[in-house]
Amino acid sequence: MFKIFFYINELNDIQKENLNQLKNINIIYRNYQKTDYLSNAFKLQDYCKKRNFKLYISNDERLAIKLRSYGLYIPSFNNKKKYLKSSLHLIGSAHNEIELRKKISQGCKEIFISPIFNTYSGSNKIGKGLNFYQNLMLKFSKIHIHALGGINEKNIKKIILLKGRGFSSISMIDKKMKKDFISYLNLIATNL
Repeated sequence: MFKIFFYINELNDIQKENLNQLKNINIIYRNYQKTDYLSNAFKLQDYCKKRNFKLYISNDERLAIKLRSYGLYIPSFNNKKKYLKSSLHLIGSAHNEIELRKKISQGCKEIFISPIFNTYSGSNKIGKGLNFYQNLMLKFSKIHIHALGGINEKNIKKIILLKGRGFSSISMIDKKMKKDFISYLNLIATNL
């Protein structure tokens, strides 16, 4: 199955409008500024339950357990802890093979490789390219490796053609999505 993940700091109206039309989506709560941290987490948990979305909490195992979230997201900068005994579904992110191996040692079953494409949000970064992504998918075929970084409407098809298993986006959910794009996301999230 092709998986779609969206990072959310605080659920806003545009995100809700998009998400209310989507199916089979995974949400990563990533509020590193800790602004209304617990309040936003509980609101997002309630929303995900109503929409039947899987919720992952970023870098906060206690909160993930307290909320009974589906999983825990371990960011690339977290290289200290091991979560092998956790009952949560562990996912993580990496920027290179060394970080990817670290996420595997932490118990991650799914890992986002970033950036695949050029990014223009936050700190502009040059993408590592589809060859880099494909080589890691082949080398680590027992782990689900997803694309992250610079994902947009035009390049999702490239990930699918490479037999990618999914993607994650930080900025895509923050803009009003066109109906045909929402239909496309629903199609790939339920049929691939």
